[in-house]
Amino acid sequence: MLHQLLHTFSKDISGIRPPEKFTYPFFYTPHPLVELASEQLKSYLIETDLKHNFGLTHNEHLIEQGKMFGVLVVRNKAGKLGWLAAYSGKLSEDPKEYFVPPICDIHAAQSFYKKGEIELNEMSAEIVALEKDPNRLEAIGKLEDRLTQINEFLRAGRADLKDAKKARQRYRETVKKTLSDEDYEEVKERLAKESIQGQLVFKHRSKEWVIEQEALEGELANFLEEVKGLKEIRRTKSNTLQREIFNHYVFLNAHGKEQVLSDCFPDFDLRHPPSGSGDCAAPKLLQFAYKNGLKPICMGEFWWGAAPVKEVRKHGYFYPSCASRCRPILGHMLQGLDVEENPLLNYGKDKPMPIVYEDEDLVVVDKPAGLLSVPGVEIEDSALTRIKNLYPNASGAILLHRLDMSTSGLLMFTLNPKANKRMQRQFIKRQVEKTYIAEVVGAVKEKEGTILLPLAPDYFDLPRQMVCHQNGKPSKTTWKVLHKEKEYSRLALKPVTGRTHQLRVHCAHPDGLGLPMIGDELYGVIGERLYLHAHELVFQHPTSKEIITLTAPIPF
Repeated sequence: MLHQLLHTFSKDISGIRPPEKFTYPFFYTPHPLVELASEQLKSYLIETDLKHNFGLTHNEHLIEQGKMFGVLVVRNKAGKLGWLAAYSGKLSEDPKEYFVPPICDIHAAQSFYKKGEIELNEMSAEIVALEKDPNRLEAIGKLEDRLTQINEFLRAGRADLKDAKKARQRYRETVKKTLSDEDYEEVKERLAKESIQGQLVFKHRSKEWVIEQEALEGELANFLEEVKGLKEIRRTKSNTLQREIFNHYVFLNAHGKEQVLSDCFPDFDLRHPPSGSGDCAAPKLLQFAYKNGLKPICMGEFWWGAAPVKEVRKHGYFYPSCASRCRPILGHMLQGLDVEENPLLNYGKDKPMPIVYEDEDLVVVDKPAGLLSVPGVEIEDSALTRIKNLYPNASGAILLHRLDMSTSGLLMFTLNPKANKRMQRQFIKRQVEKTYIAEVVGAVKEKEGTILLPLAPDYFDLPRQMVCHQNGKPSKTTWKVLHKEKEYSRLALKPVTGRTHQLRVHCAHPDGLGLPMIGDELYGVIGERLYLHAHELVFQHPTSKEIITLTAPIPF
């Protein structure tokens, strides 16, 4: 198997120097060796009929489904370089002679999963059959009808008692005006006896109804408990099977140490390790390399085929490993390898942050690309941190809005609570005009337009966002072409709303402009920087009420 799956380079690589450290998988530029291996893999995908509809050609009989593919450059025990290939998830056809095997093939014919799946399906069928059984449904219907009837009897009886009480009250109020005190007391006594008698009659009449009601409710509960009990047994068996699945996903690292899937996600319960965890290309590649004595050198993953409806994926583009599924797993699997440092940790370090505007109320800076707006989990340096150091006496919530780490440009802070409150009001009411300058890959056909695409977080791959018409928040961007060539277009973008990655997704998504921004590592192709700059802010000063227009020089 190793001989088949360890592919040789079709081109001379003697002039290409391997990297000193292994690829940091969540933010990387593909190494030339990775690019060569990927080109060979792409040729294979073009030349081979895999019986899988990637959406590149029309096939009405197959569902379109693009896939993430990965290559891992490795060195064998003899010191020779080669590469491995893998794909995320499943293909309609599994060419076992080309791609590394899954870490756990739970769908194998005789696997524990298949046996458990059959048992769960049988229980599901039993539950459905029981829920749809005509005799059972008829019995339940009769019980419910009789309970409804009894409840109506009881309701009507209580209503009669209430009406009788009101009638006696009205009668007392009427006769009190005409009767003597002695006669009135006799009337009151008689009416009190009538009240007690009415209640006794209702109690006697309703006693049998209440006894029947309790018996029927118990009988109905038995019918419902039968299904409830089966569902609870199925839920327990399903959780047990899920736990067994997790225990069959055993990941190696470079030290040869093992870790099961559930231990990679210590903060999650049985329901939460994201669906498909362990079946992505990167873990498959590393697992096969470790098992076969191959040393990982560098790695890359690219998308092949049509993009999912909600996500931004470009055919043939390289992408980082997914955060939700892969980051916890690779955190274990990469131990023992000399891995590149996360480039983002020092991306904005020592980059200057010029002050564009400053007074006793406000400060506006030109944030450099690579600097966080606020401190992150691993990175303390940020625009907010620097402002607090520069203005130690500033009070209140001083940060008014944020820019993505990769985005440069104007960022506003307030220096006192009153100014913050007034400026926050302007931002909330969308009275602050923001203009961004961006460059996208390719020529935009129209001159200007509006993009309306609702956005929601991609919880399986944060911080990526996706277009979601069901649960997404309304998002609006207006745009205008400033200049265009065949290879790129420069745009002025105005976000009417302020969603995370709004401008990036609206540009890259096929239902938007369909053109990713230059250097967009999440929705396009990584570059020296993201070509997105917060160029202009127009607002009313919180104290003087003067309309202020600020600009920051475009750095690209």
